[in-house]
Amino acid sequence: VCAGTLNGLSVTGDAQHQYQTLHKMYNNCEIVMGNLEIVLIDHTQDLSFLQVRGGAGTDPLPPAGRGGSPVPVPSPQTIREVTGYILIAMNVFTSLPLQNLRVIRGTQFYEEKYALFVLLNYNPNTTHALRQLGLNQLTEILAGGVYIEKNEQLCHVDTVEWRDIMRDPRLEPVVGDNGRACAWGGHRGLGGGPTPRADPPALPTGAPCHESCGGHCWGPGPEDCQK
Repeated sequence: VCAGTLNGLSVTGDAQHQYQTLHKMYNNCEIVMGNLEIVLIDHTQDLSFLQVRGGAGTDPLPPAGRGGSPVPVPSPQTIREVTGYILIAMNVFTSLPLQNLRVIRGTQFYEEKYALFVLLNYNPNTTHALRQLGLNQLTEILAGGVYIEKNEQLCHVDTVEWRDIMRDPRLEPVVGDNGRACAWGGHRGLGGGPTPRADPPALPTGAPCHESCGGHCWGPGPEDCQK
């Protein structure tokens, strides 16, 4: 269990300082008591400490066992639950390494109503940007809504049926102005069918989800089907 933050978009220091703070707070963390705020992280930073690592791992400099072989050590815990909200903003890493996240409880909201808030994760001067959320295990947002907007290269957010994840039936997901160059060309409605476009797609069209996913997915592969 580790403590969350309540900083919003107010950050101190540069991107390196933000990364060091994030690493110190969430390395080997399984449950975030509070809010998980990932803001202003550069594409060069290694966020693998947040990722799922199956089975046993090895330290970079592991102790030698009999015969000089490295001794397996338990894999670190990875974040599977956040009690407050998640804020992902102004980052330029390619994918969000929270593949083990299952529940956002929403005991606190961002901007008074959102439990998941994803905004402006791209650099207009380079090709570096967030391209996949990769929240493949996320099945429940117990309170609060979803806001995902203005992420220029973020794909596979329109293909998620957010209403199946959000437990408050009064809320509508706010998802738009993302992934203008996603490989299948068009945009889809929020958890529904295709939304007509005024202009024909410039890129080759194709199914955004694997055929086994029934139209709802976090990415293009069969392992990315929404649960």
